Amino acid sequence: MHKDDTQEVCLTAPDPSSAGTVQRRHRNLSLRKCLRSPWLWLLLLWPISFGLICLCRQFPAVSDWYCRYPYRCFSIVWNTLTGWLPFSLAEFLLLAVPLAVLLYLIGCIVSVIRHKGQRLLSLLLAVLRPLSIGALVFFLFVTNCGLNYYCQDVTTQLNWTILEPTADQLYELCVYLADHASRCREHLPEQADGTLRTDWPTIAQHARDAVNHLHQQYDFVPDGYQLPKSVLLSRGMSYLDITGVYFPWTFEANVNTDVPGYSMAFTACHELMHVRGFMHEEDANFLAYLACIGSSDDTLRYAGYITAFRYLDNYLYRTDKARYRECLTHLSDGILRDIDAAGRYWQQFETPLAEVAAQVNDTYLKQNNQSAGIISYSYMARLVITHHYTVNKQP
Repeated sequence: MHKDDTQEVCLTAPDPSSAGTVQRRHRNLSLRKCLRSPWLWLLLLWPISFGLICLCRQFPAVSDWYCRYPYRCFSIVWNTLTGWLPFSLAEFLLLAVPLAVLLYLIGCIVSVIRHKGQRLLSLLLAVLRPLSIGALVFFLFVTNCGLNYYCQDVTTQLNWTILEPTADQLYELCVYLADHASRCREHLPEQADGTLRTDWPTIAQHARDAVNHLHQQYDFVPDGYQLPKSVLLSRGMSYLDITGVYFPWTFEANVNTDVPGYSMAFTACHELMHVRGFMHEEDANFLAYLACIGSSDDTLRYAGYITAFRYLDNYLYRTDKARYRECLTHLSDGILRDIDAAGRYWQQFETPLAEVAAQVNDTYLKQNNQSAGIISYSYMARLVITHHYTVNKQP
């Protein structure tokens, strides 16, 4: 080999350090492109969201102001827009999530394979996008309902002092509710088996009107919202032990319309209260009760009285079992048939899945300023007692 040939070979041989430099340049270029991505800015919504929660937790007055003014404005706008749809947009969005995740994963894999020179950038963006979308989703949850958990409760807004009833008062109230429920039940249509016959479109309209009408008596309850939505996969909700859900990303009140009897009417009013910003379960239950018994529709009035009775008779049972049994004699045969049908319906869904769903709901409520968890639903009884013996001035 000639000397010149050796030199030529040395000049054309690959330089390992040069290859490393190229790799570093590609890596740095990928990082710069990632840092310039608009997806990165969405990550700021994570600290902003947690900051807002801490602010409202520390200063509940901020949450009250937010719910009364900013939330009320944009919730009515979005609830009106989604209200034009004859179906639950929330349901379709939830059903689309698994498909969207699958398509995203396939797209990320294809991008990594096709763009060999930008694989690092593809991987970074594949991780960044879900984190950014998660930040946006969480921010919307916080602004569309999360902050409302820190508002003052209804008793504070009404300046009420919760009453502790005597055994006699508790019995008298249960009889009062049972008698009123029985009178409402007399006028309602029945199915062939003697249970209550319900019509969802009619219930939805009356529930909306009853809740909107409550604004005339309690001005802190806003009006102007749209109808609750029936869920197509309502039976699936029953397997999860769910009768209704407020979906804060579409401002829709979604109701399980597979359940029998009066519960769908009460649930419709309950979820409509959540749409209005009342996130505490006992407050939503109590305001739903007021809306129901103030309605001109017997189905809603029946739903309000019998639901309140079902919560209060548990207190009476623990206080005086003999009077509890006596109180049951005030329930009409139609009511007893409805209660029995509801018991048989829910018995078929007593599965481990329902227990898990209940635990999830309990944890969710405790994480959102409701330390009692799912027990907080039953606290409605205290509000009904206070309302009955102070506002109604019952003896």
